[in-house]
Amino acid sequence: MEGVTLKVINKISDIIFSIEKVLAILLASVLLISLAAGVLFRTLKSPLFWSDELAIFCLIWITFIGGSMGLKTNASPSITIVTDLLPKNAKKVILVLSNLILLVFVGYLLFLAYQWISMPNIMVQTSTAMNMPKLYFYLSIPVSFIFMVIHVFNNLLLSFKTVDEAGDLT
Repeated sequence: MEGVTLKVINKISDIIFSIEKVLAILLASVLLISLAAGVLFRTLKSPLFWSDELAIFCLIWITFIGGSMGLKTNASPSITIVTDLLPKNAKKVILVLSNLILLVFVGYLLFLAYQWISMPNIMVQTSTAMNMPKLYFYLSIPVSFIFMVIHVFNNLLLSFKTVDEAGDLT
């Protein structure tokens, strides 16, 4: 049963990671096109007032999605000078504890993001230039933290596997 749960969570995390990659590529493309169009139309003396705002919102989404992707791939910087000196079992305990602490932290931030996004004043805000509900842009925070919780939970389950001599999961 334990292996089935790990496989299911791992598959969900992989699917989410695939979605994040597509989103990151699309958002980066929109950001690039928006900025390029803004510059082009400014030189033609007909500026696009919405291009900078769209680029900023794309950058916000990319930032949060990228943070989630970094957790999935364990791309976050870490200092391993102390853990490199520890035996395999101690490394495993440290890895499990760090993933557990990270899961609690990310879960708490998800809870705060949900509380924030549920506030009545958030629902009525619109963007200045595009006149779109800001909720679409604010959703980047809870959506990315949902993704982060799943990725970190997957990493936590994976951290129960054995650790090799280098301190990496096997």
